Amino acid sequence: MLRRNSNKAFTLIELLIVVAIIAILAAIAIPNFLEAQTRAKVSRARNDLRTLATAMEAYYVDWNSYTYHAGGADLGTDYGIRGWRQLTTPVAYTTSIPHDPFGDAKQPMGANRWGRIIYEMGAGAVGIGSAGTPDSPGKGMPSDTWEMSSHGPDKVDDTVTVANSGYRNYTWNWNEASYPWVNIPGNDPAAINQGLGLLYDPTNGTVSSGNVLRFGGQKPPGQVFDLLFSLASK
Repeated sequence: MLRRNSNKAFTLIELLIVVAIIAILAAIAIPNFLEAQTRAKVSRARNDLRTLATAMEAYYVDWNSYTYHAGGADLGTDYGIRGWRQLTTPVAYTTSIPHDPFGDAKQPMGANRWGRIIYEMGAGAVGIGSAGTPDSPGKGMPSDTWEMSSHGPDKVDDTVTVANSGYRNYTWNWNEASYPWVNIPGNDPAAINQGLGLLYDPTNGTVSSGNVLRFGGQKPPGQVFDLLFSLASK
């Protein structure tokens, strides 16, 4: 007696349907996964800056000044990380030089150099500024205000003006090395608009322009500083 072969297999149509369903699920899941990664990095950056703010306040208690230098050009220059070294040695207010979770920024820092792999920091004196401003006597002076920055999910340091590169060309210099920006008119509506444009805003999309910023110490005068301190230092 002949036995009929009872083995069954999927038809081509059934396989195509399964593949299509998997593709649809992947198209939904992958963007959500990537957005979750971005949100996690933003959260880490904000937590890191909050921890570093505590370290800066502890430094101020001991030295009656925030760090005497800015920090965060890149790890390849000693001058660029002096501010962070003042927080790590000889007293470890923080255990190590902090790295930005978003990695290298996109814009060049000079000949054959790409950087901003660590958080950036500006430290200066209200009404006097820091190195790079006409009012400043130079680096190494006591500071009573500071700003810290991660370049954010778009990996563009929005405080940097790079001419003819597709990056922002600002009317005023918002770079950390010039903080507290004594030459910026703090109550000028155009300056306020530019200053607010420095802030990363996830409501414009998970990967949007702007930096993750934090401010501390004495607040310089002007509405732009009122808003930046209020919105960023949380």
